[in-house]
Amino acid sequence: MSSRALHFVPIAFALSLFVATAHAGVPDPTRSSSENVIVGDSNGLQVLDGYRVTVRDIANVPLANSHVTLTFAGTVRPYTVQVAPAVVTCPTIMKMTDAAGNVVFQPRFGGFANANAVQVRADGVLLNTVLARSTDLNADGKTDVTDLVLFRQNYLFAPASQETDYDETGLTDLGDLAIFRSVYFFDVPGVTCP
Repeated sequence: MSSRALHFVPIAFALSLFVATAHAGVPDPTRSSSENVIVGDSNGLQVLDGYRVTVRDIANVPLANSHVTLTFAGTVRPYTVQVAPAVVTCPTIMKMTDAAGNVVFQPRFGGFANANAVQVRADGVLLNTVLARSTDLNADGKTDVTDLVLFRQNYLFAPASQETDYDETGLTDLGDLAIFRSVYFFDVPGVTCP
């Protein structure tokens, strides 16, 4: 290697450290994680273990106090009131990560999307775009008899339907009925975002 090339090696190394340092503290989608399906309901019960997101930077360091947002689109609409400390600015729900870079949502929303429709972002960086399903199937602000009829149709005649597979087993079955029933009998109606 020539002496001139040897001078560039330390410069290249310093630049790589500068670039890595510049990206420290910025959410990295390849190091962060989020579930591929967001399951919610009309009353804010935590369905199973909630919707979990972990935010990490390029060095795989957890990011505390990162603003994680769920931005809903299409026929899926969040409610105007969420379970605190989550806040809503229609059509987005926001919550902050804890010291370990984790956040758990108990999202209140209506409707469903069997294609990726909800953007998951951390500090503005897109982490994932995910599917969505709610017990408020028709997005009218409550889990009521209309939703029960829709759920019943899938349960009895179309068990492979994604929109009513709340426990993510691949089928609409007894586990999903238990989730739907717990919301249906203790429903807390709300108002969906326009």
